[in-house]
Amino acid sequence: MTVTTDLVSEFVRAANSLPKLPQAERRRLLERGVTASGALRGLLHKTGKIAPFDGSTECVVGEIIHNIERIPDETVAKALLALASQIRTLRILNREPT
Repeated sequence: MTVTTDLVSEFVRAANSLPKLPQAERRRLLERGVTASGALRGLLHKTGKIAPFDGSTECVVGEIIHNIERIPDETVAKALLALASQIRTLRILNREPT
């Protein structure tokens, strides 16, 4: 498996076991997801491909990170799954020939 695939798997596992995860781990995972998504989107732009996503997901997740203590588990889980889906899609698009 690739690093990206491992990251997506980690996000899905975390979303499914969220009540067991401390706030700090939730924050760390979300921050990693925002970083990875932004990097993959940037790579698409750099190679001249059109990214199907803008920075809106990262912006919303950034707000969740900032307020993680007050965010319900379900919302954090949805954010992890949204990032996993977006990262997976961006990875696939980065591998397609131009």
